[in-house]
Amino acid sequence: MEYLADTPLTAAPRYLPQPALIAAQHGWTWREVHAASLALARRLEGANTVCNLCGSRVGFLVAWLASLRRGCLQLLPPSGGHTDLAAILQSSASPVIVVDDENLLQPHWSDHARCIVHRPQVPSASAPDAGLAWSPDWDAPSIRLYTSGSTGAPEPQTKTLGEFCRGALVLAARLDEVVEGGTAGLRQIVCSVPPQHMFGVETSVMLPLVTGIPVIDRRPLLAADVHAAFRDAPGEGAWIATPLHLSALARSGQEVPRCRLVLVSTMPLAPGLAEQAETLARAPVMEIYGSTETGVVAMRRTARQAHWRPVDGVRIEPAPDGAQVWGTHFASPRILADQVELDGEGGFRLLGRQADLIKIAGRRASLAGLNLLLQDLPGLVDGVFYLPATGSPTERLVLIHAGAPLDRAATRRWLRERMDPAFLPRTIIEVERLPRTDAGKLTRAALDAIYAAKNPKAVGR
Repeated sequence: MEYLADTPLTAAPRYLPQPALIAAQHGWTWREVHAASLALARRLEGANTVCNLCGSRVGFLVAWLASLRRGCLQLLPPSGGHTDLAAILQSSASPVIVVDDENLLQPHWSDHARCIVHRPQVPSASAPDAGLAWSPDWDAPSIRLYTSGSTGAPEPQTKTLGEFCRGALVLAARLDEVVEGGTAGLRQIVCSVPPQHMFGVETSVMLPLVTGIPVIDRRPLLAADVHAAFRDAPGEGAWIATPLHLSALARSGQEVPRCRLVLVSTMPLAPGLAEQAETLARAPVMEIYGSTETGVVAMRRTARQAHWRPVDGVRIEPAPDGAQVWGTHFASPRILADQVELDGEGGFRLLGRQADLIKIAGRRASLAGLNLLLQDLPGLVDGVFYLPATGSPTERLVLIHAGAPLDRAATRRWLRERMDPAFLPRTIIEVERLPRTDAGKLTRAALDAIYAAKNPKAVGR
């Protein structure tokens, strides 16, 4: 990894005076970020594992670098929920929880770990550049993330810093092809995804650490906030988002000024929604296909392309249980749950997951495909198809949705024109909000809980 010695990650001198984070009150240079990480690293003495729950971009980045400098295993839990966190911490050696706001602390956390509130402060005096430089252990297990739990319990995935760096480099190489002027033309990254998620780490932490692109120190969720973030930014940049953010943008009709790229992941993106977003952002919308286990695997411009093209160093082949994938930035080979069909030109088409297939009245369909269709339902703010795990041969789909009430007769007419009658939902459950994670995913356990809490017979049919 010698070629990474001259990057912001290792406090290379040419990057130190450059902006790392852009904030309304005071921006941070890479020199200031590294100096703050050194200060936090001293407070981590005696820790073997660090749970990074910082809410701000600057807080997360400082804690990320401090943990790496100290040689700690950094934990990025699937949620801040007590049950998930307690289970993770109980299996960790000398754990420390780091937050950048004392309001984020929960009283019971101290039963499982030492808790540190670290509010990064811009150093009053410049530290010697030589004291900021460091040589990471590229091959040591450094970061442990967890799968989303959308199909079961979250599973731990431990990675090295080298894997993360190589993943960021192949992502940057692909973006150089699709962004006008390449990544060198991006003046900032505006990220709506939390840094604790694999997609957020790749795009708002590691991509800046290998390219020097600064990040806006906020997490805009509403379309108006995204508009404001780009309007107030110093130049043109990239927006990191999920299909839920794009859906909100499309409903608002709000334009995104000075945007060169929209990068989307975490759940399937409908081509129609991608096209709407491209119109409002006046920029290409690129969708990432990947996983917690692998990071980025392939990309496509969804409004124009049905097939995916692997990033550099990645090869994918059909396998009995899904797809087998090799890459230079993750432990290979890996088995992914998605079925793929190669196109003969180096690309592939996703056919859905074997475990995602549902069978109703002798008919088969992909639940993910049906949920992708649901994105275009007029009047729907957020919704998902759910099949109760009763094992009954007469069981039917349930539509769980949030937002404004749906006209149920019109909804069924719209669905009947687009899907097999066997998959039309018999029951529609309206909730105040869907229990999505910060990355926009829904766990099976959360949907089971909603269904169990509602009496379907009491809900209109």
